[in-house]
Amino acid sequence: MSPKKRKSRRTRQDRARTTPAPTEAGRVAPGTTPDKRPLKRTPAVIASPPDRRVTALWVLLWILWALGIPMALAALLFAGLDTGVDPMDPRLEDPQAAQEVIAEHTDRTMRAIGNALIWLLVFAWGVPALGTVCALALRRRMAAIAFGVALALSVTLLLLVAPPNELWDAVTAHLFG
Repeated sequence: MSPKKRKSRRTRQDRARTTPAPTEAGRVAPGTTPDKRPLKRTPAVIASPPDRRVTALWVLLWILWALGIPMALAALLFAGLDTGVDPMDPRLEDPQAAQEVIAEHTDRTMRAIGNALIWLLVFAWGVPALGTVCALALRRRMAAIAFGVALALSVTLLLLVAPPNELWDAVTAHLFG
């Protein structure tokens, strides 16, 4: 027979004992609460996983920045390469019509170059600036630092290629005629 089944009945002496048995040092008798607990227990805070929408926002902004700049530079390059007039155009035989064709083509090319420049500035400066502002608003320090570094890198590299006054003149000429 197992020991559990042997001691299933309590004797009268066990039931009659009202005083608690002596306890070991550091232990509290059953049924009593200690005056001062020896250990301080603080609940562990388990951080919830980051919101997936915020992660999707960062990924989208990084993709826009990383792919938008080369695409805008390619558009700027192709717009600059498309400055030539088709020599087989029959309107070029008439001197007055030739001037109109050349002026029309020049205007179209300048609009294309201006649009490509605006898109380059939007992707190079606007997207990292938007990411930095969003990260600061959402209190994401590492994302704010990363987008700030991307913004500083984009601004520095673009201003090394074109001085600020030339960029300003090109943008104002494109936007305001």
